[in-house]
Amino acid sequence: MSPSHFLLSLVIGLASLISVPAQTTSDAPVKIGAYYFDGWTGKTFHITERLKTEFANREPVWGWKDDTVEIMEQQIDLAAKGGLSFWSFCWYWSEAGGHDTDPHNAALGLYLQAKNRSQMQFCLLVANHKGYRIGPKDWPELTKRWMTLFKEPTHLTVDGKPLIIIFSPKELLTAFGTPEAVKAALDQLRADAKAAGLPGVSVAACALPGPLYGWDPIAPYIACGYDLFTGYNYSGAGKKVANSIEQPFANMIPGHEEIWKSFAERVALPYVPLVTTGWDKRPWEALDLPAAKQSRVYPDRSPALVEEMIRKAIQWVRANPTHATAEKLILLYAWNENGEGGYLTPTKAEGSAYLDTVLKAQQPVTAP
Repeated sequence: MSPSHFLLSLVIGLASLISVPAQTTSDAPVKIGAYYFDGWTGKTFHITERLKTEFANREPVWGWKDDTVEIMEQQIDLAAKGGLSFWSFCWYWSEAGGHDTDPHNAALGLYLQAKNRSQMQFCLLVANHKGYRIGPKDWPELTKRWMTLFKEPTHLTVDGKPLIIIFSPKELLTAFGTPEAVKAALDQLRADAKAAGLPGVSVAACALPGPLYGWDPIAPYIACGYDLFTGYNYSGAGKKVANSIEQPFANMIPGHEEIWKSFAERVALPYVPLVTTGWDKRPWEALDLPAAKQSRVYPDRSPALVEEMIRKAIQWVRANPTHATAEKLILLYAWNENGEGGYLTPTKAEGSAYLDTVLKAQQPVTAP
């Protein structure tokens, strides 16, 4: 054997002894998204005087309104660079009509016009609460409209199928009457998707794993035929300080962990853990609102605590591969619920401190 052949064999032999560690469940990448609420377009009652004055620190760097393609492109750049992979747009179907001119859906239209939209995937959260409830009479038209969006190349998928989230499975069940009727409607949606050349639809519902701790029972929603569960916000999670509207944000963290744990232990369907990044809706409450009617607030939220909660959600997803989605999805409340206090948008007063938590939480913890 020539010296050159010997050296080559030696190198190959040594290389075979060096093992490249396979990616394990504990370090596999996650896909983090956030809800996008478009209350900031056109003539809106969400930009209250109290929000503009007492809570002016929440004003995004682009201003209170987000109603141009340029601002949408700016948001996409910021969100993608900040560690977010997708938005779930709150999508509305008004009971009063005027669906095509409802400003609540304007942001989705702007997103679809954005030149850089390939940086962020999207899906819909059907906001079927009071004023926007949907039922059997709406279903054929809704299915048709959703199908067009499902075909968008940037639409988020779960199990290879476009994902859609139902905000209130309770309202949908009330509208259809029985779990069997809801299941038939969801099955029809899936069948229509297949007829349109799609592999189907993954339908999620926002719910709690009750009847534990007084939560709504989840069994009726399982019977409705949903594919997976998630939440919108868990503003009531965690131990409460008695006789006080103000609550410590730190208490929300174990409260969220208890919900995630209960889903893993009590619900066989996949679950997308939800992280509430803040809750303080005083800008939308009247100053003279009686204390009994005021919503609890978490005035001490901080980037450090938000990062901790996101990091714990990542740990849960990696530790529960059979209960999380295969895509390892996590949802944050929210990108821009600035009126309710759950927001990641960079602001004129705080900069990108809260958005930065998303990327930081995905990095390994370094020793001090």
